[in-house]
Amino acid sequence: MKTLDSESDVLMIYSTKNYHRPNNFHSFDVLGRVMSGTVYKGQRVKVLGEAFSLDDDEDMVIRDITHLWVLEGRYRVEVSHVPAGNWVLIGGVDLSVLKTSTITNVDHSEEVEIFSPLLFNSVPVIKVACEPLQPSELPKMLEALRRIDKSYPISRTRVEESGEHVILGTGEMYLDCVLHDLRKLYGDLELKVADPVVQFCETVVESSALKCFAETPNKKNKIYMLAEPLDKQIGEDIEKGLVSDRWETRVLGEHFTSKYGWDVLAARSIWAFGPDARGPNVLVDDTLPSEVDKNLLGTVRESIVQGFQWATREGPLIEENIRNVKFKILDAAIAADPLQRGGGQVIPTAR
Repeated sequence: MKTLDSESDVLMIYSTKNYHRPNNFHSFDVLGRVMSGTVYKGQRVKVLGEAFSLDDDEDMVIRDITHLWVLEGRYRVEVSHVPAGNWVLIGGVDLSVLKTSTITNVDHSEEVEIFSPLLFNSVPVIKVACEPLQPSELPKMLEALRRIDKSYPISRTRVEESGEHVILGTGEMYLDCVLHDLRKLYGDLELKVADPVVQFCETVVESSALKCFAETPNKKNKIYMLAEPLDKQIGEDIEKGLVSDRWETRVLGEHFTSKYGWDVLAARSIWAFGPDARGPNVLVDDTLPSEVDKNLLGTVRESIVQGFQWATREGPLIEENIRNVKFKILDAAIAADPLQRGGGQVIPTAR
């Protein structure tokens, strides 16, 4: 890929944007850059979504490319093939693509990692609630919201606990464009829209007075945690991408020790940031080997991290994102039987 080799047997395409057809607003084509190999019309490819990983290949489908275009402003020039180094508009693969995707050939035997999803400097902080003027048009609005999710890279849609359908964007002008497309292009319906409001975040102002614990439903596992404020500078650096939990443990530990003044043990015990990879919250394993079986704790690490991601995404007060909080695992009693410590038991307990 570094040389953009069009003769390579490995096809790699990074798609970053979805465009609806000029004469069909219900069908989308994906715009991407060919990073390696040559893509042909009619070729069968694997489409890897943002949730794909080598451990979990559920977000992967096989599709046949029906059209290839070179996008030139508002015009599309249909072609039969596109070599590496060029941007191409691909038809026939959009059903499984939400925001971005990685496209590769099906006959490639080596394992393939996905390209990182797009990271934006601005984040959606303004939200509006909407509902159809005619209640019978609710299914039509839901389908239109799915198309909004596909066509606007930064916007997000979600359903609140109250049942409200909420659209999030970067500002009022941005949301005005989204609502126009929702009404006119993708939904063809009348909407009732609430006043825009700023999205809130939840945090803590001091360390927990008590050590909190939760027990799994089967009574076989216990997890003890404590929450305390996180340095504001750390949260900002995580959001800017200046530090990542994907770094090697030693490198991450040295960075936190030298820049933020953390002790070596805590710095090398960081498990995850959340919510998502650039969330301004930190999960730290603060247990001691003399008190906790580290091997057993390691077997449920992924489940605890998933619970942490869930909790920081939907806080306990108003179910908004948590910000600038450090969560420390102080103690854990984990069952020796693998059947007693599955994800279904540990994830909601960690949350």
